[in-house]
Amino acid sequence: MIYGIGLDLLNLERIERLHQKYGERFEKHVLTLEEMRQYQSVVRKTHYLATRFSGKEAISKALGVGLRAPVTLHSISIISNGIGKPDLFFDIKLQQYLNECHVRGVFVSFSHEGSLLSSYALAESARVL
Repeated sequence: MIYGIGLDLLNLERIERLHQKYGERFEKHVLTLEEMRQYQSVVRKTHYLATRFSGKEAISKALGVGLRAPVTLHSISIISNGIGKPDLFFDIKLQQYLNECHVRGVFVSFSHEGSLLSSYALAESARVL
C-alpha cells in the first residue's frame, strides 16, 4: 500500500550558485557524514549535491511532514551503490518514526534534463490505511 509520494523539481544552477557562495558550509548543511565520504570521490560535485538535496525534499513530501524533525537533511543518507542506484539509510530517530507510521519502505528516483533535476519518492506502508 502506498503511504505517500513526493516530487521535487530543482534547477541545478541554483545549487551551483549556493555551492559557489557557501562552499564547504553548504556541503555540510546538505550531506551526512556517509554522503560526504562518497562525495569526495565523485566528479560531478554539483549534481551529487543537487540529487541529495532534492531527493531528501521529495522523501520528506512522501512522508507528509516536510523537512522538519524527525525528517531532516541529516536524518536521511542517499548513497549510490556500485551501479549508481540510490540506497536510503535513516538515522535512529527517523527509523523509529517510520516504524511508528508503519512505513516499511522508502524509494527515490532521479531524472535530469539540461539544468533541471527531478526527484520522485515513494513511501510504502506495511498496512492498509
